[in-house]
Amino acid sequence: MIARALRVFASSSPIVFVVFAGCGLAQAAREPEASDPEYNFEVLWETFDRNYGIFGPKRVDWDALYRVYRPLVTRETTEDEVFEIMSRLLGHLNDNHVTLVAGERQFRSGILWELGGEGYAEQEMRDFSISLVQREYLVSDLEARGIFRYAWLPDSIGYLRIRGFSNLAQSSEAIDHIMHVFQSARAIVVDLRVTPGGDDRVGKAIADRFADSKRLYMKTYERNGPEHDDFAPPKYWYVEPDGALQFTGPVVVLMNRWAISAAENYALAMRVLPHVTLVGDFTSGVFADVYGDRLPNGWQFSVSFKLFVDYTGFCWEGIGVPPDLRIINTPDDIAAGRDRVLEFALDLIRRGDPAPKDVSGSLADLRGSWAGLLEQELEGREGETAAVEAAIARAQEMRAADPDDYYVDEDEFLGLAERLYTSDRAEAAIHVLELAAVEFPASARPWQSLGDGYLRLGDEAEARAAYAEMLARNRRSYPWERQAAEVAEAVVAGKRILVPALERVASDAEFAAALRAFRADPDAYYVNEGAVNSLGYRLLGVGQVERAIEVFLINTEQFPSSANVWDSLGDGYRAKGDTARAIASYQKALEIDPNFAASRQNLAELQRRR
Repeated sequence: MIARALRVFASSSPIVFVVFAGCGLAQAAREPEASDPEYNFEVLWETFDRNYGIFGPKRVDWDALYRVYRPLVTRETTEDEVFEIMSRLLGHLNDNHVTLVAGERQFRSGILWELGGEGYAEQEMRDFSISLVQREYLVSDLEARGIFRYAWLPDSIGYLRIRGFSNLAQSSEAIDHIMHVFQSARAIVVDLRVTPGGDDRVGKAIADRFADSKRLYMKTYERNGPEHDDFAPPKYWYVEPDGALQFTGPVVVLMNRWAISAAENYALAMRVLPHVTLVGDFTSGVFADVYGDRLPNGWQFSVSFKLFVDYTGFCWEGIGVPPDLRIINTPDDIAAGRDRVLEFALDLIRRGDPAPKDVSGSLADLRGSWAGLLEQELEGREGETAAVEAAIARAQEMRAADPDDYYVDEDEFLGLAERLYTSDRAEAAIHVLELAAVEFPASARPWQSLGDGYLRLGDEAEARAAYAEMLARNRRSYPWERQAAEVAEAVVAGKRILVPALERVASDAEFAAALRAFRADPDAYYVNEGAVNSLGYRLLGVGQVERAIEVFLINTEQFPSSANVWDSLGDGYRAKGDTARAIASYQKALEIDPNFAASRQNLAELQRRR
């Protein structure tokens, strides 16, 4: 019999680790060591148990896998052996987003790893060559604009290659330019082959330039509870006409197994457009958002914590977006100078254009954003409490009249509140967050944002009350939840938070006074290494170099054994032009961690210039 008494997420009591050995005849209770193989296996298994979002669609019995693999791990299991056992456990998830990294050892679950192991990236070019496309098929130069490459194919057919999904504002501007270039095209071929992931908002923005009308293409859910089917309310993703021009003529999207993550969610968006045909192979089969975490022994791993489904509710995880018409290149085709997938797409267009698809189901659940409606109602109603309350009441009335006309998105509420804060409309932001707390009663995030907002305003009493509410709802399961709980517990205990204390001051004199107050009684403050480091870089970004250096110095005083804080201090001195101190800081980082790549590179650059 195997017993699991590990509670790695309980912050109110010490960790208890109970092992039932062999047949359950012996029992030991002890504080685990960071390197303990059993402890690390338990942490890995329980983290996925609490946070992984796709057990249901994949029909994975996680408890059964525990019963298979847990007995294989003992205190005497070697690092190589436990890495292999963990890899086999995670391999059952068939999820390209799930990784395990231990120094030079690495494992990735899913088909990409199966196709090529540690060298899987080398496999991706065997059925695609952009140089071949340029040499044999394009009739104009391949132009570059941000994430895009574009040119003309024969017969006035546009060619658009997407190389990733990043930088929303820049990519939106770039795709608008390309739509202008291709506005007279007979058809457009969009090449998604060997395209990595990125920001799904960018994929939506690109698809919007091809949209004929508003259509639902995806819903996403975030895991938010202990049961495998515990999810927050869905986020609705719509493709809809946007930008100066939309191309609604024939479009063929080329795909292969190395169209990954955000590329696949973009394919889901294009798939609901009647004039778009997907050609090639299935995509990679990995859609959901992922986060990184660390085991007690320092090994890194990643977890898919959301569930993504298409407009019908079907989850394509582990399968991939299916092509409408399947055809693949072989390595021999590429070696022979032929791209049969692209040739087929051209033939498809030349021989009469594909018939429009029936995707009328994507028109069945069209809703507006209630947060967006609320933002419209709040426009122009500034200052007076009564005006803000009237705007909220108006938005509530409109939603109550027909609830199915609107979706309620927590991220959108929190984003609206942040925009209101940065526009010096703190009162409206507080009202929006209070409304979000009602709409999402089980969520800690609105209360966390309320606490953060009150700290910005310097109202520590209200911040403590909001953080207490947040702590009552915080699962302490995701890394950011544990981080938020640390901050909240410090505030509730009466401590001041250093970063807001330094960030909300305006003049240099006020900044210096805030520093003196901290150094006079540092125990009265909560100091988080990452938050302080981020503040330092924000200050560097706006040219406040001296302030940034002071902030980085605080981190070296508070966390002297962290290589990262000394590296950041080196960046501060480097920005100031103080080469000697920058070199000394980078050298200190390398004394702590000889493998710290950023310091090694920066140090080499500075020493070459001397």
